[in-house]
Amino acid sequence: MTKKLLFNGCSMTAGDAVTWNNYYPDIDWWGHLHLNKPHSKYSRHQISEKQFYYYAHLRILDNLAGQVNKLTGLPVEDLSEDGNSNQNICMSTIGFLEELNVQERKNYHVCIGWSENSRRLGWEPNSKSFMNLNIHEIDSTHKIYFHQYIKESIINRADIDHIMNYFHNIMSLQNYLKANGITYTFWNTLNHIQPAVLENIKNYKHFKVKPYQHEVIFNQEDWLSFDDSEHPWLGLPWSLASLDKQISEKNRHPNLESIIELAKKVVAHISTTTET
Repeated sequence: MTKKLLFNGCSMTAGDAVTWNNYYPDIDWWGHLHLNKPHSKYSRHQISEKQFYYYAHLRILDNLAGQVNKLTGLPVEDLSEDGNSNQNICMSTIGFLEELNVQERKNYHVCIGWSENSRRLGWEPNSKSFMNLNIHEIDSTHKIYFHQYIKESIINRADIDHIMNYFHNIMSLQNYLKANGITYTFWNTLNHIQPAVLENIKNYKHFKVKPYQHEVIFNQEDWLSFDDSEHPWLGLPWSLASLDKQISEKNRHPNLESIIELAKKVVAHISTTTET
């Protein structure tokens, strides 16, 4: 049976503004959208409407999921979003699949770009929803409620805490997918982890059986690699592999060329794990 593809990740996977200039060449992504500079033709409201339409309807045509769709003709669902945390990637992927019956789940191949490991979900009582949080939002006027939480849970935490959180989310999703007979492709998008930090995990004294063995628990064959690392979840992330192929000096996300290159790697991996 033809597989359907389910993508999830952060803005790297979602595409950020990869083809913004193709659709709106007269609206500067940095100046008019981020710095709110006045436009000679469009009002702030008109620009906001175009921005919403692009992110909601247009970039899916050109981002990673869109490029894989063009290469394979397979239907895609894209749950990736800007600023996504690994907690949300794990939970929203499982949540989507849980809405399907057991047999329908097996028709999907899941493609996950794991995000930066210090990002967290936080509950916002006014909106009664979870929000993705990161270190850069400590001064955000839109997330004042979370400033103390960001300081305590992200900024003041040790690297090893963030890595364990990263591993935990990978394990949770990996085990769910395996238990449901769902094939998958994982890759490391933003994590560049130093070997010395991993030694602290291996030397942790309170494991009753043996130190945490990521190299045993994670299957290298399920991961894309951007270098010759034996453990691609720790190796060169896509963000560093695409440093010379970014959208612009102001927007450091992968450009269209880099996205197409990754799409080809994803397609090649899918072909080794499932018949389409």
